[in-house]
Amino acid sequence: MNESVPANAHTVTVTGTGSVATAPDYFHINIGIEAQRPTVREAYAAAGAALAAISARLLELHVPRDVIGSSALDVRAETRWQDGAGSLITGYTVSSTLNVMLRYDEAAADIVAAVVDAGNNSVRLNGLTPAVSDPSATQDAARALAWADAQRSALLYAELAGRALGRAVAIVEGPERWNPPMPFITQTSLTGDAALAVEPGQRSVSAAVTVTWELI
Repeated sequence: MNESVPANAHTVTVTGTGSVATAPDYFHINIGIEAQRPTVREAYAAAGAALAAISARLLELHVPRDVIGSSALDVRAETRWQDGAGSLITGYTVSSTLNVMLRYDEAAADIVAAVVDAGNNSVRLNGLTPAVSDPSATQDAARALAWADAQRSALLYAELAGRALGRAVAIVEGPERWNPPMPFITQTSLTGDAALAVEPGQRSVSAAVTVTWELI
């Protein structure tokens, strides 16, 4: 009695990967605003003034209003422990964050420096997040490389098995992975006269595809 041949005995399934590098064309900068004062009113006023000054400076530098976003102001009490009296409030800190989207161009470094100067000692640069405005072309290029990688492996396996590669009967795309570069900023000091260099670096996107081919 002859055993039946499994349906997948005449196929080969492989996974291919591909990666393409591209240069980000804009970045998100996260700006922290923080003010510590003896009273809530004073801390709130100082943080609000710094936030308003930074927003106004950005608008003066022709940064579109719709790429500037801020979070609500947060208030926390600062305390210290004193023997016999317990925890004593020594002041209040009010903080907020501002997220701004900027393009990598000649004006980016000047804008960042102007923001720091406008906020004075109340501002902190929390970091940069590079991004690509239209990643579709890079994604498609990575997919094409992943397909070529899978096809190359399938052809090799078919040859080793003494078969030829037929049509693709199943295609499953794996998750795309963006690998952002580390944000790179150099600065001499947090003043308006600081020389800041904002570099985009390279960002890569990886694609994976699992393909099943018929063996003929």
